[in-house]
Amino acid sequence: MNNLKKIGLTALGTALVTSTAVAGSLDVTGTAGITYVGNSGADNGGSKLTQKTTISFTGSADLDNGFTVSYYNNMAGRTQVNYNAHFDVDMGDAGTLRFASNGTSGNGAVGSWDDKTPAANEESWDIKGGGGETGPVSQQTGDDSFIYTNSALMDGVEIKLNYKPSESGASDSTTGYGVAFTGIDGLNIGAAQEDNNTTADATVENTVFYATYTMDAFSVGIQANESDSQTANSDTDFEAWGVSYAVSEDISISYGSSTVEFESGASKSDQEADAIGISWTNGSMSISASRHDIQNVAGTPTDDRDATEVNLTFAF
Repeated sequence: MNNLKKIGLTALGTALVTSTAVAGSLDVTGTAGITYVGNSGADNGGSKLTQKTTISFTGSADLDNGFTVSYYNNMAGRTQVNYNAHFDVDMGDAGTLRFASNGTSGNGAVGSWDDKTPAANEESWDIKGGGGETGPVSQQTGDDSFIYTNSALMDGVEIKLNYKPSESGASDSTTGYGVAFTGIDGLNIGAAQEDNNTTADATVENTVFYATYTMDAFSVGIQANESDSQTANSDTDFEAWGVSYAVSEDISISYGSSTVEFESGASKSDQEADAIGISWTNGSMSISASRHDIQNVAGTPTDDRDATEVNLTFAF
C-alpha cells in the first residue's frame, strides 16, 4: 500500500473514531379498528365491515446549531402499502421546512385547512367506503413537495407556503400560501390559495376560507372552498358548517351540513348533505358513529343515499 493511501485511510479512521454521535429518539405508535358502513342507494354493494390498522414511526434528533430534524412515516391499510412520510427541519423562530415524500404529509395550506368543521365522527359529506361523494377541495401539493410553516413572526399568526416542482406533462410548478389567525381565545380564522398545475393547460386554482370558535363545551365552524379549473364545466363551490358539544370528558355529539354547487354547464344538481354524530372514549378505545343523508351525490339527481357509519378504534 502506498503512502498516500495509508495517510488517507488513517485520516478517515481518525475522523470516524473522534466524530460525535447525535443523540436522537424513535417512537412507534399505532391504531387498530373496525368500521361498519351501511348505505342505501347506489353504493349498497360489497362488504359492510372493514378493518384498518396504522403504524407510525417518528424519529428526531437535535443539531449543534439548535435545529431539530425529524422524520415521520405512517403506514395504513390491510397491507400497510398506503403511507404518509415527511422529513422536517425545525429552525426555531425561523420556522419549519418540510420535505413531504408521500401522502397527506404533502398538505400545503389548502390541504391542511380544507376540513375544519367540528364533527364527533365523520363530516356530513364524508362516508368511509361510500365512494363518489364530492367534498371540499383536498390537498393539491401532494408528493415530493416542500412546505414552509412559521408561527413566530407575529403573535397569533401562522403562515404556510408550499411548492412542488413541475413534473412531466405539467405546465408549471404548483405553489400555494395561507394565513391563519388564533390571537383571540377560542377563535381560529384562516384562508389559503393554491395554483395546481398537474397537467399542461389545465391549471386549477383552489381557495379555502374557514372560521371556528370554541367556548367551553361548544364548538362551531364554517368553511367555504372554491375550485376554478381551466377545464370546461369543472368548477365547484363548497360550503359547510358544523357544531359539536362535549356532553362530558368522554362523550361528544355533533351536527353538520354542506352544499356543493357545480358549474352550470356541467348539467349537475347541487349535492346537499346532513349528518349527526356521536363519540365515546374509554382510555385507548373509542367508539364513534354518524348518520348521513346525502342528496344528488356528486351532482347526480337520481343518486340519493342514507348511510350509517360506526367506528371502533384502539390506540397503542
